[in-house]
Amino acid sequence: MSKLLTIWVPTYRRPHQLAQLLDNLVQLKFTAWADVIVSDNDPESPMAAAAAAGSLALPLGVAYRCNPANLSAGVNFLRAFEHCRTPWLMIVGDDDLFEPGAIEGLQGLIQEVSRSVLGVKFDSGLFGAQTAIVGSGLQDYVNHLKPVQYADALNNLCLVSNWLFRTDPCRRHLAAAYLGYSSKISHLFPLLRACAREGGQMLFSPVCPVRHGFSEDSSWPKAPTWFEMAVTLSSFCGFLERADRAALLRLVFHTDWRRMVAKCLRVQQFYGDRVEGVGPWGVHAQLALVSGGYRLALLVCWPLLLVPPDWLPRRLLRQLGDPGRVERW
Repeated sequence: MSKLLTIWVPTYRRPHQLAQLLDNLVQLKFTAWADVIVSDNDPESPMAAAAAAGSLALPLGVAYRCNPANLSAGVNFLRAFEHCRTPWLMIVGDDDLFEPGAIEGLQGLIQEVSRSVLGVKFDSGLFGAQTAIVGSGLQDYVNHLKPVQYADALNNLCLVSNWLFRTDPCRRHLAAAYLGYSSKISHLFPLLRACAREGGQMLFSPVCPVRHGFSEDSSWPKAPTWFEMAVTLSSFCGFLERADRAALLRLVFHTDWRRMVAKCLRVQQFYGDRVEGVGPWGVHAQLALVSGGYRLALLVCWPLLLVPPDWLPRRLLRQLGDPGRVERW
């Protein structure tokens, strides 16, 4: 019987977490029901070397491919739409795990969902407030949220493991993803464009099939990610319908001023040493131009921005977290 689902696992220098995920997929019998493909962004990894030598040992039902360079996490996500050969696709982070019983839920959903549904958005333990909604775009979803939920809902929306895509209609609109790539949520744009242009729908489900991992090492850099998302959604065009853009901007520029202050401090922390060749004040200025909330946060935390980031209180530094590394951007 032909398989209905591909589980695409983008990975970059997390061998321990990847091994746990593959073991999880085997234990839950996903490898017998779905195509599992590991897409490695590190051509110098031990896995890549073993694959080149023909000695790579993977669980039965798991395939491996290696990109010629670190193409970034986002491009690795989009490669899934290009290579997937099954009707449905899930892109699962290498540090995430499926919950027990997830396979039965996914099997039932794929078999029963309406043909008009082109994507499914799951909830997660990081949010836990998503209700069952069927909508033609993100506006329908955001209208059901309370403003106090916007920040958490955005984080939950951006987690790629929370999505199930119908492959063919999304692939037809893959160009939208590359046009909006700098937003860092480009994997959503083929689905949004397919719903808008082909009359499709999205199902928002309260089910949580994936348990999201937490990494103690340097990881996704929050400051430049949010900066690019805010600027791209505010000023770039050609990849997103007006209603979907408005919905995303409502979530991005939420009214939680404490989190906005944290964003200001993270920008200062990430760009403050100029290692990346970009100073923090230009970034602050651009964000202040597109967000009144950011302007207010700048005024609130202005004295702290004049202090070298390493001199901030340890408690505050712990709350800000690791600034992240550019190779995971």
